[in-house]
Amino acid sequence: MKCFSTTLLFLGLFIAIPDPAQGQLKKTPADVAAAMLVKVAEFERNLSDGRDIQIYVMAAPEVAAELKKGIGSLIGKSTLRGVESGAGLPSTKPSILYVESASEVDRVLGYTRSQKILSATGNPDLVEKGITLGFGVGDDGKPKIVLNTVGSVQEGLDWNPAILRIARTVN
Repeated sequence: MKCFSTTLLFLGLFIAIPDPAQGQLKKTPADVAAAMLVKVAEFERNLSDGRDIQIYVMAAPEVAAELKKGIGSLIGKSTLRGVESGAGLPSTKPSILYVESASEVDRVLGYTRSQKILSATGNPDLVEKGITLGFGVGDDGKPKIVLNTVGSVQEGLDWNPAILRIARTVN
């Protein structure tokens, strides 16, 4: 019995110790963030159902330039039809709102949650602050996906459960 208790204690400690692969993520370069956004958006069923997709990029011109290269690309059965950018919130409702500035998070979340659109970022720290979908670069140099599950619900998103196998989730 003592051996079993020791084994359980060891397993509990092992599970509680953070995985070094789950370390701090770095900000994603613009080209990687744009490519990841287009690819991962396929997992959101409302975005990939055959409609035209519009992305608004707030105060991140490098990301907007990279996304514009993908206009006409398929996102599931949908097509990326346009990419707009600006310093403030969009004047017309996009399908996705991309932001990198921590100072804009509250305004962005108010907008995306009221409009029921996906918020995304290449700054993984913003996912902890409520942005729904984020990308970061791990210590291994590989891009990682971070998904805020509470944000997903508040934005009315319908993810394919397969995303849970490839994304780190936060609440």
